[in-house]
Amino acid sequence: MIDSSYYTGSLFVRELERLKEEYIQLELDDMKVLIEEDILLIEKAMDMLCGNKIHQIEQTI
Repeated sequence: MIDSSYYTGSLFVRELERLKEEYIQLELDDMKVLIEEDILLIEKAMDMLCGNKIHQIEQTI
């Protein structure tokens, strides 16, 4: 069985690194728009990760 918390965490870290490299090459106005979009995506990802953790805890009980 795959440790899903490691797998999703690893994907999250890689995505943050990709975004960091992308931001280095942007103009300030473009960066503001992308940051707003990415904040929304990160919030959704965190909700999914939290939901996944709750589901895993409920299965162990």
